Amino acid sequence: MSFIKDLYQFSKSGQTVFSLRDLLSVNSKYSGNKLNSALKYLVKNGDLIRISKGLYALDKSYSIQEFANKFRIPSYISLYTVLFEKGVVFQPYESIYVISKRSETKLINGKNIIYKKIKDEILLNPLGIESVDGVYKASVERAICDKIYLGGPEYFDNLRGVNFDKLDKLNKQVYSNNKDISKWILQNTS
Repeated sequence: MSFIKDLYQFSKSGQTVFSLRDLLSVNSKYSGNKLNSALKYLVKNGDLIRISKGLYALDKSYSIQEFANKFRIPSYISLYTVLFEKGVVFQPYESIYVISKRSETKLINGKNIIYKKIKDEILLNPLGIESVDGVYKASVERAICDKIYLGGPEYFDNLRGVNFDKLDKLNKQVYSNNKDISKWILQNTS
């Protein structure tokens, strides 16, 4: 089937999770009922995995963080997921923490994805959010701000790689000079 060949070519960009919009752009000949038929056929034959409604992968080695981003749009990976990856907290967290428009927990392939709601004006502000391999992630400074904004001040194990000027800039431009974040920055820079 030419659609699956086109999809493999498309996936060489590093993308592992495909939304219906992504699949529409793979081959312009496939749309509407023809795309739905092709997807059903590919899933039935095991050439494609349906992860969730409207989200597919070529195999089970897809990126769970990429899935988490595409499951709730707009969203970005943050909080303990980023803080652990960047070495700010030492305790490993098995769950994937995501900032989005609503709070919920989703279990996919044995992984908990924890979505935390934040105000739209914060969520939609791109400052401190990076795209890494097709996954939108908070910088370490933005993840710290998210954690303090949503859950109050906390002790972090290692702040050596944190840029406090960026923290302050994020607080002013994204979090409207949140008093908890300002207080935490002051306590950790004095």
